[in-house]
Amino acid sequence: MGHVINVASNDVHRFDECVSYFPFLLVFPIHLSVVVYLLFLKLEWSSMITLGINIIFIPLTLALATIYSKLRYKAAKVTDRRVKVMNEVISGMRVIKMYGWEYAFSQLVSRIRRHEIWFILASMMIKEFNNLLSRSVINITMLFTFSVFTLFGGILTPGILFSTLANIFFLRYSAIHFSVAMVQLFDAQVGYKRIKEFLLLPELSVISIAENAKCDDNVTLVPLTATNKNVDNDIGPRITVDHLTASWSMDICKPTLLDISFNVDEKDNALLAVVGPVGSGKSTLLQCLLKELPALSGTVSVRGSIGYASQEACVFSTSLRENILFGLPYEDQWYRTVVHACALENDISLLENGDLTLVGERGVTLSGGQKARVNLARAVYRKADIYLLDDPLSAVDSAVSRHIFEKCICGLLAEKCVVLVTHQTQYLMHCHSVLRLAEGRSVEGDSNEATTNQVVETRAVTVTESSESLSYEDDAANEDDTNLLHVPDEERAHGTVSMKTYCQYFKAGGGYLFTALAFGLYIITEAVIVITDWWIADWSQCSVHDNLNSSYSSTCLLSNSERVQIYSGLTAGLIALSFIGKAFMCGLLIRSAQVLHNRMFSHVLRAPIYFFDTNPIGQILNRFSKDIGFMDDTLVSKLSIFFTLTFQNVGLFLISVVANYYLIILVVIILVAFIGIRWYYLKTARDIKRLEAIARSPIYSHLSLTLQGLSTIRSYSMESIMIEKLHQYQNQHTQSWYLFIVTARWFSTRLDFLIALFLATFVLTSVGLSQVLDPALLSLTLTYSLQLTDVFAFYMRTSTEVESLMVSPERVIAYGKLKVEASLETLSPKSHPPPNWPDKGNIVMNSVSYKHSVNGPQVLNDISCTVISREKVGIVGRTGAGKTSLVSALFRLEEPAGGSIVIDGVDICTIGLHELRRNISIIPQDPVLFGGTIRYNLDPFDLYDESDIWRALEQVQLKSAIEGLDEGLLSIIREGGSNFSVGQRQLFCLARALLRKNPILVLDEATANVDIKTDSIIQEVIREQFSECTILTVAHRLNTVMDYDKIMVLDKGVLVEYDEPYLLLSRPSSYLGQLVDQTGPINANKLRNIAFMIHEKKLGLVENLT
Repeated sequence: MGHVINVASNDVHRFDECVSYFPFLLVFPIHLSVVVYLLFLKLEWSSMITLGINIIFIPLTLALATIYSKLRYKAAKVTDRRVKVMNEVISGMRVIKMYGWEYAFSQLVSRIRRHEIWFILASMMIKEFNNLLSRSVINITMLFTFSVFTLFGGILTPGILFSTLANIFFLRYSAIHFSVAMVQLFDAQVGYKRIKEFLLLPELSVISIAENAKCDDNVTLVPLTATNKNVDNDIGPRITVDHLTASWSMDICKPTLLDISFNVDEKDNALLAVVGPVGSGKSTLLQCLLKELPALSGTVSVRGSIGYASQEACVFSTSLRENILFGLPYEDQWYRTVVHACALENDISLLENGDLTLVGERGVTLSGGQKARVNLARAVYRKADIYLLDDPLSAVDSAVSRHIFEKCICGLLAEKCVVLVTHQTQYLMHCHSVLRLAEGRSVEGDSNEATTNQVVETRAVTVTESSESLSYEDDAANEDDTNLLHVPDEERAHGTVSMKTYCQYFKAGGGYLFTALAFGLYIITEAVIVITDWWIADWSQCSVHDNLNSSYSSTCLLSNSERVQIYSGLTAGLIALSFIGKAFMCGLLIRSAQVLHNRMFSHVLRAPIYFFDTNPIGQILNRFSKDIGFMDDTLVSKLSIFFTLTFQNVGLFLISVVANYYLIILVVIILVAFIGIRWYYLKTARDIKRLEAIARSPIYSHLSLTLQGLSTIRSYSMESIMIEKLHQYQNQHTQSWYLFIVTARWFSTRLDFLIALFLATFVLTSVGLSQVLDPALLSLTLTYSLQLTDVFAFYMRTSTEVESLMVSPERVIAYGKLKVEASLETLSPKSHPPPNWPDKGNIVMNSVSYKHSVNGPQVLNDISCTVISREKVGIVGRTGAGKTSLVSALFRLEEPAGGSIVIDGVDICTIGLHELRRNISIIPQDPVLFGGTIRYNLDPFDLYDESDIWRALEQVQLKSAIEGLDEGLLSIIREGGSNFSVGQRQLFCLARALLRKNPILVLDEATANVDIKTDSIIQEVIREQFSECTILTVAHRLNTVMDYDKIMVLDKGVLVEYDEPYLLLSRPSSYLGQLVDQTGPINANKLRNIAFMIHEKKLGLVENLT
């Protein structure tokens, strides 16, 4: 994903830069030819030196540009990695904070950034040397041309000198722009190569159903399309899979699925449940049906349109209604029916703008359960023939799960073909058939479960044995208050980029001393230029006198060879000083980009979790990608040119005024005019540049979301809609970019007009003063006036570009000032917890209130309870009751709004966040794996022996899977952990907890995405390995916590019940009792029996729990 975002941001921008300079590739040879011809008229064959030096200059420029492009290509590769890591860090920030892994990722990003900076610095040095060569070639040309001319007897008269200078100066800027154009051309070639590589990546085949085309000799794939209705009425919708073998790696020796066969049709076998342990290939099977998985052998035939609900809910940053419609027209009655069947009615009623409420990027304003139901509703609304549902019931509580199964799967979809991946085995008896997978193979089911060939008489069943109503109505009542989160528009500054921003930018590069030193080098360089120009002018004055004249300098006593030597020394010194100054400034600016990047990353990494909940990923990545890209390259080049032109203008002005003091009047007039137009232009250009920067963010967000939801998008054949949406964002950005370019052209046209007016006025004035001024001085003035106007105009353009580009440091600096969390380490020695804290695991909550943000409403209200050491406490409640908020409060993701949480006698608000978070283990609701090795994901600080890691993997049933990988613990986990199932990712999180061996363990819906057998394994591991720990478990499955010591029941952010399960169930109108009853009579009796037996065991009446 980082590669794609970098290609879309920095690589595409290379073409913008190249196009503006491309004409100079054609203009320079023409200019060179004209100048050589004009010089030949004055200098005869000495002029050929100009041609020869410039001919040598061209291949040198090509060689340097080639080296530059290779370095930029390598830098771009490293940038890809940095942006990819940043995307993972931002996406997984909640997990990073709860694990206390900020330092690990800070070191990782810093290491990548240092590697990136090395290539950037090397490439910029080559680029600056190339620019210096283009400027120095003029000095070298003058040195050799004048030297050869005089040594062979030529007389360097003022007329010859200044006409030659005028022609060579005319060539100077063509040479400079030619050099820049070559670099930009090769830079664009790097972008072209990377874009080409991306566009030539293998694509999914687009196969028509009528063709029934084959992927290879043995596999027939009938394409899937959400809009295809050409289904034979006699056959109807149907899925046929016959001896399917498939693999992501295209390696027949390591298939992901092996010899899978089953049929689904709407008449006899309409509901197929796919079950199996984590990593068995359930989701992979659906990907194969969706054409996302390459098949190696066998036949896959899918007839009919498809509705697909992915396991990880795909929610887009639009309104809730648009997420459900997903490009289809709105049908009111059908829409309401779908919303009811998916248990979304009450959620919608609580949203500020109903179903027109914007849900934010990735549905940030929705809870996990809400996102899952929106994801399901999108599939159902399609009125498809076939439905592929990937575990839609795990993210919701038992009541909502029953409602969805009864009203949606067995209701609205009763006449449809449905493939249901599930871990909820209580529903298998209501399915027509069950396909059990294990290690990618089809296996026979347990005796108490439906088998592959078991058929139920009727599909339209009532799931419960009574007509009791489902009490999911209040599920959305609080939703952890996520639906009240406000996603603000991206902020932007207004007006002039402040001087404070400039100061902070240069200070970051090395402080004011190094900045002053860099400016000093520029001043010295310009002084040498002035001395060199004076020397050549004095040389021409002396050349016209045969005898010494007291009115002239004693330098006239020098011979031509001595003058050549001095002129050579000045030219060599000028080139050396120019390179040192530019290299020093380049290093200073690159260091500034490095420091500001690190500062921004540090503050983003330490920002409160609310910042990530309310700011889209694309908006944050925009600053780490495009803005940093500008600071690494374009801004460095423009500032280097800007400072060169600044001091060059001063030098030219001084020489021109000294030679002709009348010129000062015209210079002042044009200076006022230039500044006035610049001020007028910048008022608009600055804000347009800021708007352009903001308009980039939706593009990156859209790309990120699209890449994450590709399976869903392609299953609905919505590629064209998503592309059109991207075009809309791109057009909005292009409008801003075009406005920026047009305003720049407007400014350039006005400058050209002023230059022409100035030159015309100066020439006419000079003609009038020709009788007063010395002809040599007049020639010198005219020559430098031509330079002054061009240089000053170029300076004004560059200054406006610099100020526009300074918007990027302004935005980066703004993120470098983000509010951060409390200190990671305990600051006060008096507040340090004891060395072995926490040693028992006692938790006392005193009137705890909690908000997701400082100004947000309270989502926990006056929670008071005590958890005794080694107690196992279940935290239950309807979806959104505040369960996850309680976990957030325990980890201080935001500071408590009131009350206190005391662990083993220490108030957690008095110690550092790392001392708190690293001493509490958590298995999060959304399992997150990061790109890198398996070992790094389990032990980023390298604290544990390899044997410890293997032991932890064995305990969570992952050892055999990891041993099967070629590199073992060093095997690479792909971005987002995409090469492991969601259930396997959950087991990795359990392995992390086993390694940490903390006295407190928190499980936040940790078994939501695993099968019953794996769930029981996890529970057994927890009971055995964490028997001495205090355990807090947030659970939807009541059977996972019914044998716990206590149950904490939350409702609307309030603790309504807290006691032993049996005692709570014994109370009339118990909240826990209501939740238990909603699981159905059979399961409810089972849960009550477990609670009773645990209670009896505690009383000593039952010795063994059976």
